[in-house]
Amino acid sequence: MGCYQRIIVGTNGSQAARTAVAVAGEFATRLGVPVTAVSVWKDAGRKANTDAAWAEDNIGAAVEALLEVGVAEVAGTELDGTPGALLLEIAEREPGTLLVIGGGSLGSSKARLLGSTANHVSHHSQTDVVFTAKVPKRWTTMGLTTDGSASSLTAVRRGYELATAMGARPFLVTSAKTDDDGADILIDIEGRIAVDDLELFGRDVLTGVPAAEAICNAAWKYDLVVIGNRGMSGPARLLGSVANKVTHDIDTNLLLVNTTH
Repeated sequence: MGCYQRIIVGTNGSQAARTAVAVAGEFATRLGVPVTAVSVWKDAGRKANTDAAWAEDNIGAAVEALLEVGVAEVAGTELDGTPGALLLEIAEREPGTLLVIGGGSLGSSKARLLGSTANHVSHHSQTDVVFTAKVPKRWTTMGLTTDGSASSLTAVRRGYELATAMGARPFLVTSAKTDDDGADILIDIEGRIAVDDLELFGRDVLTGVPAAEAICNAAWKYDLVVIGNRGMSGPARLLGSVANKVTHDIDTNLLLVNTTH
């Protein structure tokens, strides 16, 4: 059984949503899993031309795009309600679900104050989520971040499975005070990850600046960065956890792995 058994992709017809649909389609064709496209109206209904017909148009375009790239099983649904809450509800119905949504609003403080769907999902999702920023010409590298903790090991394993499925090279990425400290962390993780071929991994030790800043600065190297969601809720979020800062500041596709179960 692969890392994911189905994909849910949210769409509101925007360019960010079209990027999410495209990425979801590429993941689904490589993983061989079905995709359900979801468009939610009502809360967005304060805007012109956002109603049930608008949502239906969004789904039609998403389903067509997914079928065009070869996704074998595609479904679509339009719902009346709050986008963030409904996307989470649907994603959490079945284990092994990957939720894919546009991540453009994560970096906007104004959007967060106005009720960004991506922001809500990032802090409340019980499933893994990909926040999309771009569609790579080819999936070549994925950065699997770790601080050596057990929770980060869960994220590394999930990222490794996705990277190998996508034909991308996985890089173990850590932030440390010195190169030697970072190398020790990565050697320890390699000893615990239990994969067949450790030679597949690249190594990336980041030094000189705080961890969240270092990861965001290195994002240009990777088509997707993987991080565990520890610190995305509760007091750690308010104190500025690494995961929270990375989620809101990174400029590439991000897989936020739920490490709590």
